[in-house]
Amino acid sequence: MKSKEDKSKELETIVVIKSSDAQKDISEIAKENYTKLIDVFIKIQPYYTQAICNLQSECIKSIKKIVEASFLTQEYLLFTKLFNWNNTPFATIYIQQSDSLTNNIVRSLHTATQLGINTLEAAGNSLETCSNVVKAVTEVNSNLVTCWNSTCKIYVANSGN
Repeated sequence: MKSKEDKSKELETIVVIKSSDAQKDISEIAKENYTKLIDVFIKIQPYYTQAICNLQSECIKSIKKIVEASFLTQEYLLFTKLFNWNNTPFATIYIQQSDSLTNNIVRSLHTATQLGINTLEAAGNSLETCSNVVKAVTEVNSNLVTCWNSTCKIYVANSGN
């Protein structure tokens, strides 16, 4: 795993290049610039993803520490024998409900995780479909322009007579 310094140095190595080639038309320059931008997004995206994952992990670890600390306090009270839950009629009910709740939450988390994965896969498939539609529309537009240009050439040629 790379250190923060290595990551920031790698991100700083992105160099902006100016398009000064007078031989290229504007659409070629625009295409190159958009391609460069997309390449930069592809390069830096994993860093954002990793940072988000790290933040989520730290939040989960913090919650775990808070829960453990609160139970340490409860254990301290139990060891001092100030109050003993085991001697109450609610102990069995609490244990059953706690186990049931925990199992339901675990099942819900598994279901939510699978739902999230399925949703992200569906979004990826939608992007692929959208890309294919854009490609098809571009092809139709290209064919339309070609047809229009050939029609205009015929019209110009015939009107010259």
